[in-house]
Amino acid sequence: MNTRSSDRSGTAQSSVADIPAPTPEDVLQISRNLGLGVSEQDAGFYADVVAKSVKIYDTVFAIAAEGAPRAPTGREYSAPPAAENANNAWYVRSHIVESPTGRLSGRRIAIKDSIPVAGLPMLAGANIFEGYIPEFDAEVVRRILAEGGAIAGKAHCEYLCFSGSSHTNVAGRIQNPWADGFSSGGSSSGSAVLVATGEVDMALGADQAGSIRMPASFSGIVGLKPTYGLVPYTGIAPLDASFDHVGPMTANVADAALLLSVIAGPDGSDARQHGVKPANYEVALGQGVKGLRIGVLKEGFEVPGSDPAVGERVHRAAAVLERLGATVVDVSVPLHMHGFDIWTSIGWTGMTETVLKGNGFGISRNDQYPISMMEWARDHAAGIDQAPPSVKLFFVISEYAKRHIGYVGYGNGINAGRLLRRQYDEVLKDVDLLLMPTTPMTATPLPDASTSIETELKTSHPMALNTSPFDFTHHPALTLPCGGVDGMPVGLMLVGRHYDEASIFRAANAYEETGEGAFR
Repeated sequence: MNTRSSDRSGTAQSSVADIPAPTPEDVLQISRNLGLGVSEQDAGFYADVVAKSVKIYDTVFAIAAEGAPRAPTGREYSAPPAAENANNAWYVRSHIVESPTGRLSGRRIAIKDSIPVAGLPMLAGANIFEGYIPEFDAEVVRRILAEGGAIAGKAHCEYLCFSGSSHTNVAGRIQNPWADGFSSGGSSSGSAVLVATGEVDMALGADQAGSIRMPASFSGIVGLKPTYGLVPYTGIAPLDASFDHVGPMTANVADAALLLSVIAGPDGSDARQHGVKPANYEVALGQGVKGLRIGVLKEGFEVPGSDPAVGERVHRAAAVLERLGATVVDVSVPLHMHGFDIWTSIGWTGMTETVLKGNGFGISRNDQYPISMMEWARDHAAGIDQAPPSVKLFFVISEYAKRHIGYVGYGNGINAGRLLRRQYDEVLKDVDLLLMPTTPMTATPLPDASTSIETELKTSHPMALNTSPFDFTHHPALTLPCGGVDGMPVGLMLVGRHYDEASIFRAANAYEETGEGAFR
């Protein structure tokens, strides 16, 4: 292997002093673009004032640079050869340990490649990040290292995390661990595969429309999207701050509870974390399901593309939970059928503004800004022309809609999402958990170079119809295996009240311990 060491401190920040003084024509062009109506007569005055005013950015740059993180030296990594990366799940391998003791001592953890690890390259599945090496650890990485966990490397993800399949990474397709030529789900594709194949004990994923739970479902492992804000997103490449989540992907429920207990809780930077108080998730594992009421969500079995065989397996799991002592009832939330419609009205605009126009991070947030990541995204933005069709489609739809209705579509999505959240909450007053298939089908075939753009686009989102609503309604949701169909895993999804991951772990662990959901 070609082993490399991180012996430098990230990407140098630029200075506003590099910006030339504006001309009157620069001012007039900006005025025309923004509809400001600055006259030619006044343009020279504006140019003079702008030239003096932008110097304030240099002052702030110097202040911020004082507190900028510095990369630790000596962190080694290697790019595994193809023979040692059969599913193409690894981006780079490493073995970073910073504490000899802790709750994760002896455990190997893979990190989704949209989550920065200082000194290790971060591709985020996209050509525009080739060569970027962050000089800082995301907060969740710091917490894992503090508890003795070993960072085993970076796991491939989809192009800027934009796909629910596993075919858009510039380094190639990520194969399903159970069948070549099939999707391992997205966008935390590599994380799921590495856990499923036993190459690591645990992994971190990020979830905006189901990107933890979809690959966990397709690959036959456990994946948890925690309650929004329970786990700090500080330092991680975002898609939209209204639905970004990070969480555990593991081989079993107990490990998911353990990893969540390590990474959950306020960090003082993520403004979404006011009042967050983690629970004792590991204690919940042994409490069983007696006394829990579980609602089988009717619409979760009826979304377009639902495979009846998948639904049957999930209904069978519900019967097991009832046999264990839970009360199982049928419930209905008709608006769930439009959950993905609501998500797309938020997601298309949010991701375009954040990733494409916002230097990969966006604005109007009050947490820690990863400046080197933003600078890299700014300086390499022209490479977005190499993005796959499904990514380009997001941007085109967003811009076309905005041309006609501005940001009203995004606002309507947020408001409609609040309505759906209230409807779930109303049902969750009567039941403790909702139950449904995680993905309405098992793993789908991967497109290849001969696949039409139309077909490629159709493979990127159908698996998100049940998962995506809970990203913008912020409910915790966990998937775990519940058997298989035609040799491929089926995922059972349990959804709880906000900050009630404990009840989810109770039911998931009780079901897992029966062995009924074991795949192969």
